[in-house]
Amino acid sequence: MGWLWSGSSSSSSAKDQLDPSLRDFLDREAPSGQRPSLPSKPAPKPSTPAQQEQLAEETAPLAPSQSQFQDGRYAHLWKNYTPQDILEDRSKSEQDKLRDIIEAYNDRKKEVGQVAMENCAFEYMEQYNCFKNPGFVDAITLCRAQTRVFNRCYETQAKFLKALGYLTMDTRSPEDSERIQMHADRLWQQLKEQEALIEKAKEEGQPLPKFESVLSRQNVARAVAGGPPPTTSVPVVGDLDPVDRLAETDVWANVKPEARQQYEKKLAELPPERREIERQALLGELRANNGIAKQVEVAFIEERINRMKRREAGQATIGDTIKRLWGWN
Repeated sequence: MGWLWSGSSSSSSAKDQLDPSLRDFLDREAPSGQRPSLPSKPAPKPSTPAQQEQLAEETAPLAPSQSQFQDGRYAHLWKNYTPQDILEDRSKSEQDKLRDIIEAYNDRKKEVGQVAMENCAFEYMEQYNCFKNPGFVDAITLCRAQTRVFNRCYETQAKFLKALGYLTMDTRSPEDSERIQMHADRLWQQLKEQEALIEKAKEEGQPLPKFESVLSRQNVARAVAGGPPPTTSVPVVGDLDPVDRLAETDVWANVKPEARQQYEKKLAELPPERREIERQALLGELRANNGIAKQVEVAFIEERINRMKRREAGQATIGDTIKRLWGWN
């Protein structure tokens, strides 16, 4: 093994001190070709809109997601491609667009019921098993206890979903919808825990614990994180922070004063433990109604512009003439 090194310090190169056979082996096995270069310094971010637009064009995919070849093959065939949903939307009349808006809102309302039913699957199975194999007491009462539990779960879950924004027409992914559904179920479980603690305190003759509303901002955030319910005082309806107060004012701005008085009267008649849940569910419905009203308004404006364009081009239809005679601008 002495040929691997040498004690002589007068040699000009360590390679020359190696055994000839080892030196030939290293020469044969040495990697050839160009050495890999170090990663270059990242390019500075564009600061002007023109640079940002140029960067977006350079980094844009060569082919749309519908193409099976994302490496750029046949990119010239996809250059003028328009998705099918956009083509269908262009061919729709104003009446078709209004009908789509109403149908989408009705479908969202049906989804609220379906999701609430999914969250109450265990309560429904309890009711189903009771009707299928009732005991003596259940047969006499027609499974009243199980039916009451299921109905309350279904109604409360639907209110939670509305309060969390499931009814709004905002575009969201299936993952976001599932996240709202999970949050509503967590709030329902939290509400049951609070009621169980209250019943236990009543049985033991202890002071009744007080909890903040399950739909308060802090409690919703805690339910999202999976935390336990706090033992704090229940906030009253008027005890809102400035952000919540401003958001609620914006919702009520589109409601007639007479209707608002009726809503507030119904809320005042409810017990405190149900009042906040009803109020938040009502606000969720009003937000959804305001959203659908804005979409309908946009559709009417677009329809009015198209009628004016057809009239200026001398292509007004009979319907356009009738609407103009009836006073539609």
